[in-house]
Amino acid sequence: MFFDTLGIPWEYELEGIVLSDVTHYLPDFYLPDFHCFFEVKRKGIRGTAEGDAAIAKISDGQNHDSWAGIICFGDPMDDDLYIFCQETDDGGGGCYENEVTIGLHPDTHKPCLFAYNDRRERCFFTHFGEDMDDEIIPMLTNEYGKYRYKDFVNGHVMYARKVARQARFEYGQTPKVRRDR
Repeated sequence: MFFDTLGIPWEYELEGIVLSDVTHYLPDFYLPDFHCFFEVKRKGIRGTAEGDAAIAKISDGQNHDSWAGIICFGDPMDDDLYIFCQETDDGGGGCYENEVTIGLHPDTHKPCLFAYNDRRERCFFTHFGEDMDDEIIPMLTNEYGKYRYKDFVNGHVMYARKVARQARFEYGQTPKVRRDR
């Protein structure tokens, strides 16, 4: 629902990937406009062995220059993304833990990633190779204060987040209630 509301093309469980340890992995989504795989995990596993294993899988492509991945813990309202991609055009690392969100570019209104605490303007590549220019991840930084979080996460993005959260309940999922004894 989140991707549809923002107009982000997606493909569900597009293809399996062979990891560097020769095991197989099937990410939840492939986002063609972002040139990367996207995995969604529940919020409660972040920082656990299960969460670390999920991160190891989605980040594996970065380690051997073959694909980029994003993992989201929780739903879009939680705004808890990690991105794993190749090096950037300025030689910086392509890995971001936290402080990355999906929003709409304030000028083009197209979906893109926004690293809101990184002040350098950079390009992020999904892999290194001859056709590298065709596989740049649409991501911006705050460019020394030029862009702000609220420029990217506007009312339309907040609406998409809300729609996505509400859809979980419409399709039969109910919130888990914890009862302490």
